Amino acid sequence: MLDTTHLDYEELRNISPKAARQAILQILAGNKGNVSATARLLGITRKTVYKAIHKKALGDLDDTSRAPKVVHNKTGPDIEAKVIELKQKTNYGPLRLKEELAEVFQVSLSAHTIRNIVRRNRDKIKPKRHKPQKKGARPFIDWYNADPFEVVQIDLKYIVDQKALSREQIDHIHAHHLPLYQWGAIDVNSRFKLIAYSDEKSWTNGLTWFLWVTSWLRSHGVTNQIVYTVDHGEEFGGKSWFKMTELRKLLSGFGCKLVQNHLRHPEENAHLERSHRTDDEEFYIPRILKIHDRQEFFNEAFQYLYYYNAVRKHSGIGRMTPVQRLFEQNHHLNDKIKFIPPLILDQIAVDLGDWSGYHLLAQNL
Repeated sequence: MLDTTHLDYEELRNISPKAARQAILQILAGNKGNVSATARLLGITRKTVYKAIHKKALGDLDDTSRAPKVVHNKTGPDIEAKVIELKQKTNYGPLRLKEELAEVFQVSLSAHTIRNIVRRNRDKIKPKRHKPQKKGARPFIDWYNADPFEVVQIDLKYIVDQKALSREQIDHIHAHHLPLYQWGAIDVNSRFKLIAYSDEKSWTNGLTWFLWVTSWLRSHGVTNQIVYTVDHGEEFGGKSWFKMTELRKLLSGFGCKLVQNHLRHPEENAHLERSHRTDDEEFYIPRILKIHDRQEFFNEAFQYLYYYNAVRKHSGIGRMTPVQRLFEQNHHLNDKIKFIPPLILDQIAVDLGDWSGYHLLAQNL
């Protein structure tokens, strides 16, 4: 008789039911087929030993499924086939599949039932895998040979930046509910700049800003293709392939092109990034504590923007003003292009219509 005092059958079964039954059969063989002695040694019932013998005869020592062999309220195979067909075509979740079944096949099933059907047939369902867009190299942007408004850099500035403003100035902005974000667009040829403001950093405001800049330039005589360069901020489409695709489609209708800069390369928007420092040094730092409401802020921002474009001389363009540089090269521009109202984008976005998708702005124009 075999010594099996070291063998814990229950522990072995928790690890592997198949290995536990193999141990029973081995000890049974060592005991010359004595079922009672084997059961006694392992501390199990004789029924467990007979079950191991029976499963060996069937050729499978593993546990069998405890699922019922007959389900009286099981969904019919024809309806189940429709669920599988829709799942393969659409890869929808249970709730959308429920709606689609009712609409297409006039079949009413609960989302719970649909989920179970999908799980039972997961081997038959091969969902379509999303193939990410292959991004090519960023197109070369020739700043130095670009004509006016051929290349326009777009960016967003967080006004209450602790690296630029003092604690007192930041608290003043919050206390008087002044805008927190500055949206900028700058022409690399002339350094001509457009500015707007918002309370929120959002994709909706980003869309509004692109369309506002485009409409302002087009309505004042800019006819050439405009190439916008942007970073990877979510307000400009970010990592969303769908947003970027829809934005490019939208802008192409206005004769514009969108180029996304390399990730974490602010130097590819160098002109606008540098102008943020000028905004701090010549507008926010010296003036913000004297502004106590939004109307005052609007007036100050309007005067600063006119000063920046029509009065301030820029070293990068031969000590000329952006307006002088523009009209030196393009005599057909409308002179009113320099009187830019620094808008609050949040309200404009609401006034344009209901927003519930990525490209509804185009439908509301």
